[in-house]
Amino acid sequence: MTLKHKTFSAVRWTTAATGVRALLQLAQVAVLARLLAPEDYGLMAMVSVVLGFASIFSDMGVNSAYVQRQDVTQEQRSSLFWLNVGMSGALTLLVLVFSPLIARFFGDDRLTPLLMLAASTFVISALGQQVRMTAEKALDFRPVVLLEVAAALLGFAAAVTVAFAGWGVYALILGGIVGAVSGTLLAWLFLARGWRPLWRFRLGDVRSYLGFGGALVANNIVNEINRGIDLLLGGRMLGAAALGLYSLPRQIVFQIQGMVNPIITRVGFPLIAQVQADIPRVRAIYLKTLNMTAATNAPLYVGIAFFAPEVVRIVLGDKWLAAADLLRLLAVWGFLRSTGNPVGSLLLGMGRADLSLKWNLGMLFVIPPVLWVGSQFGTMGMAWALLGFQLFMFVPGWYVMVRPLCKAGLVEHAVAALRPFLLAVAGIAPAYFLTIDINNLYLHVTAAVVISAPLYLASSYLVNREWVKAMMHLAGCGRVPSVT
Repeated sequence: MTLKHKTFSAVRWTTAATGVRALLQLAQVAVLARLLAPEDYGLMAMVSVVLGFASIFSDMGVNSAYVQRQDVTQEQRSSLFWLNVGMSGALTLLVLVFSPLIARFFGDDRLTPLLMLAASTFVISALGQQVRMTAEKALDFRPVVLLEVAAALLGFAAAVTVAFAGWGVYALILGGIVGAVSGTLLAWLFLARGWRPLWRFRLGDVRSYLGFGGALVANNIVNEINRGIDLLLGGRMLGAAALGLYSLPRQIVFQIQGMVNPIITRVGFPLIAQVQADIPRVRAIYLKTLNMTAATNAPLYVGIAFFAPEVVRIVLGDKWLAAADLLRLLAVWGFLRSTGNPVGSLLLGMGRADLSLKWNLGMLFVIPPVLWVGSQFGTMGMAWALLGFQLFMFVPGWYVMVRPLCKAGLVEHAVAALRPFLLAVAGIAPAYFLTIDINNLYLHVTAAVVISAPLYLASSYLVNREWVKAMMHLAGCGRVPSVT
């Protein structure tokens, strides 16, 4: 297969799998939100921010370096595998030891057993991580995504079963563990293709990877602090119940990014790595990745912003209606944030984790104070602070990270990122006003989708035809568009 055909095959498979996983996640949220209390989601948000920060150290960044490098020996790969497993095991022990202190920081002793149980996923996931990334490195996404769907389905079934049994927040923890176990077992059964790591670990094998990986780890530490500071402040200052009302709309926003962005960015990283010496091709791939991501995200986020109360009632239930205004603000923030994800593929593909680190270090001195001020006005204050800051940093982000690496201009960068948002507003606003008097909840939403979808697709065909053609090809229609 040519690089172009391999790229679209990878995108097609990640699209199909991500769609299925998104439906499973939506079903899980819809079911569990009715079985669990906001306080349960608040506790899980605290666990998630701790584990998200700790997971940065699980492989010292060498797996991304492994994908970025084009020539890796069997000895190096084996040493990288055992480094990943060893670091994950050490990390699990550290979380076990420090769980009581972390629970004391948040002022809730219930976190101690939750953290101890959830920490087991570090080692479980590490055992299968490199096997999956080897397939992704070769743009062989078909088996990867099929196994991810199977693991997600098993995790979903476990979470719902435990929730019905009345185990509360433990349903979320155990669902994650079952998903991790099944994902690792399936990876070794269907992706390893006879490969087994040597019983070998040599520092010399991995030393050259640790420079890239070390910069990536440092970058991810700072980035995770910036990403989770709202949950840290909310957990410390607002309590589990208020944090739960904030964290579940936030989770929905991140689930959309997890549904859409990996379709493009997971392919974009190894693709840019393959052509990293050809700057014009890198620039073309980056801009098309950005446009594809924004155009796919825009109608979802804009639709949620217009119809936030309806989304809350359908997905979460009436007891969560107090979170509708939060969801509306976070949806707009989520779209803007999603346009920054392709930058990560650009930075990693070009081997410039150091540049990302410098950027995130700068943000570390700005984001916490901004969110602290916002938190003085409650959860809505934090949401407004996130949105305002994301808008303010759009141009500086392009100037520092995008322009030096691929020479993309500000205008073409802004057009690729923001044009789909304006097209989505133009398509969804008429649907909002035309259906505002429909009282039946499901008829209201259905009519809005029926009206807005053709408007968005038609306007995109007129001014963003490249995205429409790419979507047609992914659906099995039309010829393969150029990726570079």
